[in-house]
Amino acid sequence: MRISWLSVSALLSLLILFGTGPLASVQAQDLTDPLIQIGSPGKLYSEILDEERKYWIHLPESYSASVDATYPVIYLLDGGQLLGGLAAIQQFYNIFRIPEMIVVGISNETNRTRDLTPSVVASRHDADVEASGGASEFRAFLTKELIPHIDETYSTSSHRVLIGHSFAGLFTIDTLLRQADLFTHYVALDPTLDWDDGQWLEQSIDKLDGAQLAGHSLFLAISNEIIRFSDTLTFETVDSDSSPFSLGVRSAKRFVEVQEELTNDLLFSWKFYEKDIHGSIPLVGMRDALVYIYDFWELKRPSLYNDPDTPTETILSLIRDQSQAREDGLGYPLPMERDLLEMLGHFYADVGRTAKAKSVLALASSYYPLVSSLHESLVDLCAELKDEACAREHATIADSLSGASTYQEKIDSVFGDSK
Repeated sequence: MRISWLSVSALLSLLILFGTGPLASVQAQDLTDPLIQIGSPGKLYSEILDEERKYWIHLPESYSASVDATYPVIYLLDGGQLLGGLAAIQQFYNIFRIPEMIVVGISNETNRTRDLTPSVVASRHDADVEASGGASEFRAFLTKELIPHIDETYSTSSHRVLIGHSFAGLFTIDTLLRQADLFTHYVALDPTLDWDDGQWLEQSIDKLDGAQLAGHSLFLAISNEIIRFSDTLTFETVDSDSSPFSLGVRSAKRFVEVQEELTNDLLFSWKFYEKDIHGSIPLVGMRDALVYIYDFWELKRPSLYNDPDTPTETILSLIRDQSQAREDGLGYPLPMERDLLEMLGHFYADVGRTAKAKSVLALASSYYPLVSSLHESLVDLCAELKDEACAREHATIADSLSGASTYQEKIDSVFGDSK
């Protein structure tokens, strides 16, 4: 018996090379309205802050409250300004380079300096500061009110990322040093590390030495603010300047130099963006940070999947290794995408590699045992291979999932009634 499969080899190549995120999004969008839809607004009254706080939720395209799946969560400070950029990054990088994630964009528009700074100062850069030093209270709001609210409302996992820019970047690193386990990964985009005339930095350097930061990462992006005050200084030579104009860059550079000498088990990466200034760094910084954090997500050696002559055991090992890397990286089981595995199996069947197709779909069914289409495909593959026991096993499962006897009857017609 020969199975008639829709040819999927070309689509599989696209999927493996480019990921399903943008492709699926283009298909799902109304072509008369190509704009990315971002952010459903929400509000939560904070007893800790004694005020109502605004946020936005950006859900993955595959999100469904009725499906038994959990998602990592990004908490994005200054969400009103940065959520559009992060949504665009997800639109083009989801699946292939980064996992689908829930994004919580938090508003800090009402009293941003108060929310995000760790100590009280009277002035900064010769200007009065009306309110500051509220980072501890704002962190308590996240810990005790917002994060529990999001976890109760949406299908979240315990894998969380905090992203902050400028003062919010300062808050991000301050949170890493004071309450590291609140988030898994931290992204600080041009953080204001010269806060409080450098006192915060000195205190933080002391905390870095001896901190227990295993299982956490920090990506630090530094913009080229040097060009605002000097035509001759570079990142390498900026330490020769002692003016207040270079204090921010010098502070970030010092943080990097100290952290790179420490052994606190923090997974750390940083980048100086020569072509970006403070206001332009969030988009490129968020993209680079997420690609760095989720390096394990990228499909390894896609050419082997696309070659029908790649040995079956090699393909199965690649799938197992990829799934294990995702489990290790996220902290909970999350195998390769079911659609990708299913398409891979169909591709091998379509080019006449029936036994390989069966092996791939059997492995997929072990990862996704309640997906009926996998068992239905295996019924036909096992029947073609004249493996009656396999065909009946998956026919029984497919019928139990559908509540019918369609596939058992089909197998009876091929092999004869076993009763």
